[in-house]
Amino acid sequence: MSILLQITLVLVIALFMVPLSKRLRLPSVLGYLLTGLLLSPGLLHLIEAPEVLNSFMQVSLMVLMFWIGLQLRPQRIVQIHPTLWMMATLQVLISALMFSLMAWSFLQQGLLTSIVIGLAGSLSAMTLVMQQLNNQEQFATSYGQQTYSILLVHALLAIPVIAAIPLFAGIRSTEHGVAYFAAIIATLSGLFLCNRYLMQPLYRWIAKSGSHELHVIVAITVTLALLVLMNTLGLNLFLGALFAGILLADSDFRPAVESAVRPFQGLLIGLAFISLGMSLQLPDLLNFPRMILGGTLTLILIKFALTLALARYHQDSWRNSTLLAASLAQGGEFALLTLVIAVSNQIIAGNLLSPLLWMVSFSLLLTPAFYWLLHSQILPRLDRHNHLAATFETDPDPQASAPLLLIGFGRFGQIIARILLQQQHAFSVMDSNVQATELLAQHKIPFYQADATEPEALAHASIATAQQVIIAIDDIEDSMLIVRHLRLNYPETGLWVRARDRHHVHLLQDLGVQHIWRETYLSALELTQSLLSQLNANPEDSQQQVQNFREQDEKLLNSQYDLDPDQHPNYENHRNSLAELEYLFAHDQRQKVQKPDIQQQPDTNGVRIDALRDDLS
Repeated sequence: MSILLQITLVLVIALFMVPLSKRLRLPSVLGYLLTGLLLSPGLLHLIEAPEVLNSFMQVSLMVLMFWIGLQLRPQRIVQIHPTLWMMATLQVLISALMFSLMAWSFLQQGLLTSIVIGLAGSLSAMTLVMQQLNNQEQFATSYGQQTYSILLVHALLAIPVIAAIPLFAGIRSTEHGVAYFAAIIATLSGLFLCNRYLMQPLYRWIAKSGSHELHVIVAITVTLALLVLMNTLGLNLFLGALFAGILLADSDFRPAVESAVRPFQGLLIGLAFISLGMSLQLPDLLNFPRMILGGTLTLILIKFALTLALARYHQDSWRNSTLLAASLAQGGEFALLTLVIAVSNQIIAGNLLSPLLWMVSFSLLLTPAFYWLLHSQILPRLDRHNHLAATFETDPDPQASAPLLLIGFGRFGQIIARILLQQQHAFSVMDSNVQATELLAQHKIPFYQADATEPEALAHASIATAQQVIIAIDDIEDSMLIVRHLRLNYPETGLWVRARDRHHVHLLQDLGVQHIWRETYLSALELTQSLLSQLNANPEDSQQQVQNFREQDEKLLNSQYDLDPDQHPNYENHRNSLAELEYLFAHDQRQKVQKPDIQQQPDTNGVRIDALRDDLS
């Protein structure tokens, strides 16, 4: 089979596996990993030539190291909190020690081999975890940012690990030993000095020239020149690719490089995981199932328990500590790279590589399931029980409850809470998703981690004594469940409800809710008013135009609510669709034409109901 056909088959299988993984809400790197597994000698055996497989792995790992180097911008590194530096370093050192002891005792390996295996297992997966956090929309959370910072430290710690492997191999040429590390330090230092004083002026000159194609040419030239330099000095080429990424990340040229690489980023990362999958030998899984599965579970549990203990020691909440530990409890691309280099330097026997890679691969495959189990199933149940119990133990007196209850502590609810706190109004907060116990406790604001759709949770929050309830959640179904319960059981309680759209407003009006705010509505009005103030000569005219629009839209909203859906079934088609927007555009145009006579129109809620009915019919 020709090499061209083999490459085509790799891409064709990836076209099926990667969309499948995304459809299952899994990181795309798992799709690439499964692609490589299908192509491995144990299954389809499509990649036949060992030299092709070896070259494919070497190139893909260098590309991956280059991408990781682009993430290691010095500005990001210096912003990492010292606590996270300590956590990451201790996690790597302690877990490496534990894995080394286990490799020495259970796998019957020598001391150097055990140390390399331990160091490989201690480093977590950067690409998988970043995709996982992005898929779950958790990257901007506190533990998401902590996870990313720790992964950056892991990437930095991988540099001395990779550099030390040739020394472990016992090579006694002049480029190793003290001179070896001196060459690495001198190379890295020289690169930064060269970049700062020689390359930066070149980057600025190219930017002024307007020749954007030169950006990519310079990036390729810098990378290849650095690889040649590393090869000449006898240093590892993987380190050269990593240093090239770091060098470009520290330059004004970084945005151009990232924009050029971004369209191919997923494929470039995926190639390394395809090569990982192709390196797996199915007979090893069948011959050593206990060793592989036991090693996988041991890898996950040790890293999870160790990270959880370190995070709790540094005063992180239980929830953040647990999710942080779950995000880092696996092997990754650094383990793959370390093991491949160790095998090439004959530190690890070739027949041991595949079982170790099976452990790394299974830990990658189990990470999304483990994270989902903790994030979506176990922690919400524990939080609901523990937080409610803690709240009632500290505030058993119903008379001491706050007169205002804010349900929903997302973007909308947080703005309300900030204003209430600033104005020194007593209030309590309830939310089932956002972790805010410690934050609100600092300001003596009662917080209930619970589902407000459950009557028991509302009763625990002293809903009977609340004078006003603000419902700031964005889910329409949950919002309606809460409003129905409160209107039926606590009719005297004032309700202030966030509405998602016009249809949601009508549903709330059916229940007799008077205070309704459509989300994004006022923000859009304020933005438009500011824009019109810039476009119009008289700012007061802009304010009046927006005010007229708001009055007309409120009248139209109320008029639509008064329509009988049995007589005007077409109105149902307008809800939550582009058809409604089309109708609103047409109505706004009519209002603009009729504006001079608006005062003479009959006042039936401010809009001619007959004309409206004709339009909807």
